[in-house]
Amino acid sequence: MNEHDLVIQRFLDHELSPEERTAFLQAVDANSDLRRRWLNLEMVAVEAAQLPKIVPSAQFLSRLKAQVIPAPPSLLARLCAAVTAHRTLEWNFAGAMAAACVAVVAVAGLLSLKPERIVEVPVTVTPAQTASFGAPSDPKVFVRLILVQPNAQSVSVAGDFNGWNPAQTKLDRTDGGVWTVTIPLKPGRYEYMFVVNGKQWIADPLAAEDAGDGFGSQNAVLDVAI
Repeated sequence: MNEHDLVIQRFLDHELSPEERTAFLQAVDANSDLRRRWLNLEMVAVEAAQLPKIVPSAQFLSRLKAQVIPAPPSLLARLCAAVTAHRTLEWNFAGAMAAACVAVVAVAGLLSLKPERIVEVPVTVTPAQTASFGAPSDPKVFVRLILVQPNAQSVSVAGDFNGWNPAQTKLDRTDGGVWTVTIPLKPGRYEYMFVVNGKQWIADPLAAEDAGDGFGSQNAVLDVAI
């Protein structure tokens, strides 16, 4: 990972100070290669967040628990451990007789133990089911729009992708007065403008291209490709 990738990663993880975020956005505005690499990492992060979360099955958890937590010792193992444990005893006739009685009782109990009966239960195996999926939907690209407006109270974006409706797509404010939004778009060419405080329409200063709107103003142009 080079220095630019490290700065982009810190920006995505919200580890930069407000001054560092402002300096990074200025660098993105001046360097098209850095802006392209940043948007690619943004797309990877958004798509990774939408991946399905895999939940382990109960059978897997039970097998894992059996491997991590040792099974309790059996009755025979406990009796053997009790009999073979090292002890210091004072020899006398009464103690010897008591020990012999305990040994006789233990042997008699072991002989009376019978193995449990094992019952075989037939299991019906059902054929594997094949999941069917519908036709894949049209591919979309996640695009991140950014506007630096520290004094703004609200920022939204209007363009071809939302019917030029400023109320439909609003930006979120982050540190340093940076407003951002990520929107999924099909490949194509779109014109758009930012709307500040619900009334001031401005073109995106980070856009690589603009076009006239026919009324004397310039719209920002966004080319989306896979």
